[in-house]
Amino acid sequence: AFHSPLMEPMLDEFRTVAESLSYEQPRTPIVSTVTGAAATAEELTSPDYWVEHVRATVRFAAAVRTLDGQDNVRRFLEVGPDGTLAALAEDCVTDDGRLFVPVLRRNRAEAESVMAAVGSVFTGGAEVDWSALLPVVGGVELPTYAFEHRRYWPQVVRPESVTGAGGEIDARFWEAVEREDLESLAGALELGEEVVGAVLPALTSWRRQSREQAEVDRSRYREHWAPLTGVPRDAALAGRWLAVVPDGLDADPWVVSVREALTAAGADVECWTCDPRADRARLAARLKDVLPVAGVVSLLALSDEVSGDGVPVGVSGSLALVQALGDAGVTAPLWTLTRGAVTVGRADAAVDPARNAVWGLGRVAALEAPGRWGGLVDLPAAFDDTAGNALAAVLAGVGDEDQVAVRASGVFGRRVERVRAGGGEAVWRPRGTVLITG
Repeated sequence: AFHSPLMEPMLDEFRTVAESLSYEQPRTPIVSTVTGAAATAEELTSPDYWVEHVRATVRFAAAVRTLDGQDNVRRFLEVGPDGTLAALAEDCVTDDGRLFVPVLRRNRAEAESVMAAVGSVFTGGAEVDWSALLPVVGGVELPTYAFEHRRYWPQVVRPESVTGAGGEIDARFWEAVEREDLESLAGALELGEEVVGAVLPALTSWRRQSREQAEVDRSRYREHWAPLTGVPRDAALAGRWLAVVPDGLDADPWVVSVREALTAAGADVECWTCDPRADRARLAARLKDVLPVAGVVSLLALSDEVSGDGVPVGVSGSLALVQALGDAGVTAPLWTLTRGAVTVGRADAAVDPARNAVWGLGRVAALEAPGRWGGLVDLPAAFDDTAGNALAAVLAGVGDEDQVAVRASGVFGRRVERVRAGGGEAVWRPRGTVLITG
């Protein structure tokens, strides 16, 4: 009934109520949906305006276009119970560069929806006072987009055209195929149009798929492990090192071998057992009692427990330790040791998903806390003197390596390489039912 003739019988009574109210000067500029233009203070403090508002047509599109026409308006935030108006407003403008964000959405948790909206306007360039919500942020400026747009690989120089007469002829042929120019192809091949027409769809499909595959090939990368040279056989460690071990594993033979290897290299090793479920505050309080240290070696990834929310305790415990070390002011490098987290070659067993997840966490920690991050070291199940010497060498510093796998055949560093076009791999042709998991 609002904004229609059905409201007319109540307008006089509504005016009486409107005239009994007191009005304040607006502190925020308002574009009126009664006029479709910017409203003045005189309008908004007049009972006549609100009486007209009840009866008049809503000029929503005109109001949105008025806002869109202002130089400083780029983002539209809907403050309401759903996203209806944001969707309607987006249809009222022609510039794709505008941002439309609803604060709340139906059937969604309010806190999650509000935070998503604030995050959207922030990444869209708006200034947000995060300290009101996250006091710990302080004066740190967060990036307004997810990734830095910087490539690790040089651009591949592609020739603009194939040189030589044969290349030009081939180019014209495939252009005719892409245009599905039956007459030109039949003339070039000196065949009847009915013959060429029978194979033209297959040629066109093959050409399109070849182009798509070429684009995919240019974007394919893979992980591989390169043998590291110059690893010293008798590396020396100095100072006091803290070995953080999950409760109950301090007497494990494999853990004992790791500690003995560090001690043999010259480190004064203190074994520090802790509950891998402990929160960062408790860990930070305990860490302050063991300072200072020259380095920290974490074996929390060895925990096989899983928390109630399904997160491996080795992952959550490693995260809490990284945070607690920062809270306690520990600047010594943190090295996280795993076993079976990555595969270097065919001789390795299958990857342990929970410990591989610790590697994913470690790569993030290396970016978030580069000043106090040492690296990730995956060790063999059979830990002998050779592996111990290699571990000591890695902790002492082997170049700038921070993702290392120690194996009986040597020490390997993680690399990312571009996959060659075609890949030289056999085509897999599945038969029967195939289950794809991610």
